[in-house]
Amino acid sequence: MKIVLASNNQGKLAELQALFAPLGVELIRQGDLFQGEAEVAVEVQRLIAEQLLPRVYPEALELIASHRAAGHTLMLVSASEEFLVRPMGLALGFEHIHGVPCEVRAGRYSGRTQGLLTYAEGKVHCLENWLMRQHVEVQQSYFYSDSHNDLPLLEWVSEPRPTNPNARLTAEAERRGWACRWLNAAA
Repeated sequence: MKIVLASNNQGKLAELQALFAPLGVELIRQGDLFQGEAEVAVEVQRLIAEQLLPRVYPEALELIASHRAAGHTLMLVSASEEFLVRPMGLALGFEHIHGVPCEVRAGRYSGRTQGLLTYAEGKVHCLENWLMRQHVEVQQSYFYSDSHNDLPLLEWVSEPRPTNPNARLTAEAERRGWACRWLNAAA
């Protein structure tokens, strides 16, 4: 699968290529050629079905199901692009899904972001904005993360759940007395 990126940032392109290469995705920088929303949606659905869903930890699916059974509102807030996060979140059964919004001009991605970036403190702002629009107050909240970049939201919720945390988050969780959860890949 090939996805064309319209970015002048060669470093970011190289970083994304390294991330997506193991999934069989080739990222291409090609001048001002932007991919259309429909083309990207088809490729993303294929990526999710063939590469991403099979890699979801069974324990993660059980956690999602247990929160749903308890009547919790399920929200996915990711620092990945909305066009990838939304279909993945829907496939996993999330009700409310937020990712980095990408600018679309004339039905084609411009390669630029727009609006609130859902990264680090941006995740907290995203959640607070959503809560304000819903006119609800949180009684109890959970947040699962593997990255120290999510410390602002882990600090905000009542039940932080570092899950398969990176080294920096593991150290911070130990310092704060947060229990780390370790999920195992399917055999």
